[in-house]
Amino acid sequence: MVMSPRSTSLRIGLALLLVLSSSASVLGQSYSTCKTWKEVASAEGLQYAELTRVSEPGTKDEPSYTGFWFFDGLQFDESGRYALGLKVHFKERDVRPADHGEIGYFDLREGNRWTKIGETTAWNWQQGCRLTWRGSSNEILWNDRADDGSHFVCRAYDFKTGTRRTLPRPIYDVSRDGKFALTHAFERMKHGGTNYVGIDDRYESEIAPAAIGIEKMDLTTGGVELIVGLERIAKAAYPEGYKGKTPLYVFREGWNPNGTRFLAFLKNADKPVITSGLSISADGSDVRPVYMSPSHHTWLDDETILEGHHFSIYKDDGSGKARVVAEVPSNVNFDTNVLPGGEWFLLDTYPLDGYQHLLLYHRPTKLFVPLAKLKNTAQVGTIHRVDLHARATRDGRTVCIDSSHEKLGRQMYLVPIGHILDNPPK
Repeated sequence: MVMSPRSTSLRIGLALLLVLSSSASVLGQSYSTCKTWKEVASAEGLQYAELTRVSEPGTKDEPSYTGFWFFDGLQFDESGRYALGLKVHFKERDVRPADHGEIGYFDLREGNRWTKIGETTAWNWQQGCRLTWRGSSNEILWNDRADDGSHFVCRAYDFKTGTRRTLPRPIYDVSRDGKFALTHAFERMKHGGTNYVGIDDRYESEIAPAAIGIEKMDLTTGGVELIVGLERIAKAAYPEGYKGKTPLYVFREGWNPNGTRFLAFLKNADKPVITSGLSISADGSDVRPVYMSPSHHTWLDDETILEGHHFSIYKDDGSGKARVVAEVPSNVNFDTNVLPGGEWFLLDTYPLDGYQHLLLYHRPTKLFVPLAKLKNTAQVGTIHRVDLHARATRDGRTVCIDSSHEKLGRQMYLVPIGHILDNPPK
């Protein structure tokens, strides 16, 4: 069962009998623990967390599909009261240049009231418009196309004053202190579901042009600096020379906690696609490979990366050696988050046998804590799919996901986990 914003909270997945798992009771609330992934996926009677839908599906004539789209931005303000969202009014077709998305926020203490603050024509089905709070400031950031349609930009909205400004480049990842954003040529991306439409790639015939690559933008002044070009990134990724047939492009960047280095993905459009993970210093002076075929990742600290593919940890030392956190099947590829304190990982999966899993992993006890097992009703294996892409409030006590399990298209749901964090398994 899933609760609407106006319904009384009811527990979903009430436990009848735990098989291959154990449970812990916390002031009348219970949760299950599992020693292996097999137990998470197949055990009966697991106790799941509460889910509350905060978005409304609209009407038949004007449907609304709402989410945050990806898992690595700041969806919540510091108080946890306001949750950002992107709302669109169609599904299961490609995005066209004229398609607008609505930008706004939910007030979680006022009946999940939605307030629209802007629009965007620079979004895609898998990563949205890179909507985020700017660190601890009052500014909300998202990507858009310039008013004349000539290039992509970043819109900034001051939540307290309503002041608006436009930054000259789109953003991908914002440093934790909110000072800088990393960016690249969004119009060049070819990976399914992450392409931004409406702007032509001026260098589409070149394999690895030196004139574009990864830029750093000062979020106060709007100053932009090209810190490393595609040509040099390609040489670091392919020291023996690139043998692929299609042009290379930057796909993702992600700052480490202190903003001294970042992880970047270099991709092509060959079949199969080749993806390289590289570690780059903040000034672009040092570029080195980390590991091949990176997927969904997050930094544990300034020198360590948690990778969802094969659920492994890598040191940023160029060795490419992985330490497996826990054994999972090859078809399990987690979206990864580290909750405050570092003892808990927040994870979710693509559809597996028709279900998407939301779960925690407790590092001290090496136990999984299943939070939800949700029937996927969206497309599977296409760019129009609906990934859970879990993210948490800044204190880690509430989780938010996008999900299709109510057959309402993409909608947004809250999952409280504070009782679990306060009473971890022994």
